Amino acid sequence: MKLADTKMESGYSLQEEMLLQALERQAQTGRLMTNPHVTGFSSFAKAVRFYFKLDQDKKAPSQCKALYNYLVKNNYYNELHKFSWSKR
Repeated sequence: MKLADTKMESGYSLQEEMLLQALERQAQTGRLMTNPHVTGFSSFAKAVRFYFKLDQDKKAPSQCKALYNYLVKNNYYNELHKFSWSKR
């Protein structure tokens, strides 16, 4: 088992939690949280869309802030924020 696949208290894997937290920080601060060369995508939002299989969802936006708001609205952050001090 890889460390990235470890299930956390939220029910997400460690990798999924890190992706959601990085997207939240990028949306709130405007600072790029990852290097596009690492993710293999031209933007971090596109990497998150691909990882959470939202690339098939026509309603899922491809811009960072809009994608973050879409994920919050669709309850992706509910379990994650039970265990954090986020300002959401």
